[in-house]
Amino acid sequence: MQKKYFSLDDAQAIIPEVKEMLNKLLEIQKMVKMRNTLKIRYEDDFLDAHNSTKISMETHRYAYEFFQILDSLMIRGVFVKDPKIGLVDFYSRFGGNDIFLCYKYPEEKILYWHGLNEGYSGRKSIELLKEKI
Repeated sequence: MQKKYFSLDDAQAIIPEVKEMLNKLLEIQKMVKMRNTLKIRYEDDFLDAHNSTKISMETHRYAYEFFQILDSLMIRGVFVKDPKIGLVDFYSRFGGNDIFLCYKYPEEKILYWHGLNEGYSGRKSIELLKEKI
């Protein structure tokens, strides 16, 4: 799969869908974390083993759903940088250079951009791009 380049308008257009998927990723992570903190022990070894199996199945189901959503985002060209906080980037071009349009859940739209090697701490206002266009 090749990376996809987005115009600002194209990236903004899919933000509602991306936001929904990121929300689901965050929910899944929350459910798994909560599930992993619950420890139910039975005095009966058989019941304990059966409960452990059911918990493992549930955890794997969540993991499968999590990675399906990640894959779906990537197929759309969205670069998931940190699913724990809902941080994604969209490849774009500006002034002959590759850049990232940066989105963090639950923002309503893309507000920032940064160079490929700058990362989250190097985010700049999207308004700077608009001024130079």
